[in-house]
Amino acid sequence: MKFFKSPEFWYKEPTFVQKLFLKPISEIYRLVSNYRYQMPYRVSLPGKKIIAIGGVTAGGSGKTIVVSSICKILKKKGKSVAVLSRGYGRESSRALKVDNSIHTYKDVGDEPLLLSKQFDVFVGKNRSEIADMAKEYEYLVLDDGLSQRYLAPTKKIVVIDDEQLFGNGEMLPLGPNRLDFEKIKSDIDAVFVLGRGKSDSKISLDGVPIYFGKVVQNFGDISGRLMVFCGLGYPQKFFNIFSNFEVAKAIAFPDHYPYKENEIQHLISEAFRLGAQLVTSEKDLMRIPKQYWSQIKTVGIDVVWEDSIDSLLNDTLEQTGL
Repeated sequence: MKFFKSPEFWYKEPTFVQKLFLKPISEIYRLVSNYRYQMPYRVSLPGKKIIAIGGVTAGGSGKTIVVSSICKILKKKGKSVAVLSRGYGRESSRALKVDNSIHTYKDVGDEPLLLSKQFDVFVGKNRSEIADMAKEYEYLVLDDGLSQRYLAPTKKIVVIDDEQLFGNGEMLPLGPNRLDFEKIKSDIDAVFVLGRGKSDSKISLDGVPIYFGKVVQNFGDISGRLMVFCGLGYPQKFFNIFSNFEVAKAIAFPDHYPYKENEIQHLISEAFRLGAQLVTSEKDLMRIPKQYWSQIKTVGIDVVWEDSIDSLLNDTLEQTGL
């Protein structure tokens, strides 16, 4: 499996040379992406509430915290809910229910492992197969589930970051987009725009309902001089949250990077040399051996919705006739 950092040109106007060599590939990618998105679903489950959460761009939009937020809301309403995930980056191909007491990110992927601390999570490439494993749950939330054609959702939600948006607007590899929003927007029920401030009323997506969510951090006992690191799709967004702290050093690894033990030991030693607390994201911690967790601080993240999303979830209930 290959791991990479998002190129800077994804978020600015590509150069002539970049367009010359990458635009033809991007257009082929667009055709293939649109073709796959229009393929029929293999399985439909009447009576089930199935919410697909996905991003248009390759990583960094905030899908996982949206999945977590939706599951929290549903659980508070007394609904039974399970998360279905492909388990990106895992070494196993077996469909299974995540048990964070025995599984590691190599077994299930970092995001499912993190989500399993609060919710029931099932992983497998075929979402209809793991939906059968989770048949007793009232709601199924598909993490990164827009592109999959195994299981038909009753609600489709796109998540975008208010800083990234759609980047330079180009498809991979010239830009960050893996789905063509112009082609899929008529099929989308809502767009969730995540940011750190108030909503921008100028954002318009041609009639697609928009819900704004403010991303809030829980720094806990993090204080003083910091050394921060992460392996996320958009690392600068993580680094920006420490603007009110003294950051001695910030290190970006590729997205979903599988940290080696000697690399973690080096990070701990470097933080000690700098007289700094070592800090990373909760998702990154899932890819670090547990014996080092006590030496690394993490930042908790949640979403506060500007307008309630309850009506959107209730509408999912009504669509199934239950």
